[in-house]
Amino acid sequence: MRKKIAALILQQPTIVVSLSSLQLAQQANVGQSSIVKFTQKLGFSGFPAFKNAIKEELTRQQAIGNDPQQLQNQINASDTLVTIAQKLAHQKTDAIIETTNAIDEQNLKNIVALFINADRIQLVGFGHSAVVAKDFSAKLLTLGMMAISEQDCYSQIEIANTLGTADIQCHLCYDGNHQHALLAANNAKNKGATIIALTSAHASPLRQLAQFKLDTLAIETSNQAQSPPHNYSQASHAAQQTLTDLLFMALTQHPQHQA
Repeated sequence: MRKKIAALILQQPTIVVSLSSLQLAQQANVGQSSIVKFTQKLGFSGFPAFKNAIKEELTRQQAIGNDPQQLQNQINASDTLVTIAQKLAHQKTDAIIETTNAIDEQNLKNIVALFINADRIQLVGFGHSAVVAKDFSAKLLTLGMMAISEQDCYSQIEIANTLGTADIQCHLCYDGNHQHALLAANNAKNKGATIIALTSAHASPLRQLAQFKLDTLAIETSNQAQSPPHNYSQASHAAQQTLTDLLFMALTQHPQHQA
């Protein structure tokens, strides 16, 4: 039944926003309560809120354009600054939505518990990810948590050698193949530390090493390999920042950190 409702909505989103829950139920040949339960299952308070979300998405798509070639990593030299801004917004928004939709709540709670109980937290990131790691480290320090973030790759590997069974090492990376990140992860795991990876959902050596994962779903296109690294990293950066902000908010709500 849910697949039937979802198929109708995906096929005719512009029509759905003009219908009541009863009218949509009649078109899908299901009960009105099924429509309401379907939207609530997606996290909305009800059908009106769901319709508003569709309207916002349709407006966004109209502003950016539905042609895949108009995605951010297809920026052309002839694009105006306004067009570039729109394409950047499109990819970042998609990355944030896809990343948050993919979160498993119990897995997230388990990771929050690991942070709460850790003696030390090493944050590992390189390039753009190092910026997110440093920001996350500063936030954790405000909670009185022992967070360590160094940008130098060799320092990160040396720190990993000092970790123990009560510590965690949290990686922020795009593809999970960075040589120095893997060295740091192997060293930490050999010392008994728990490895957490905020990385792409694609299979990678880092995902194999990590006991816990949160996926960063930055949108890619068939032309991805031809795009300069700083283009696709914008979406990956947004996804990583979303997850670290979420973890920080969850940690601030923990009784241990309540005023």
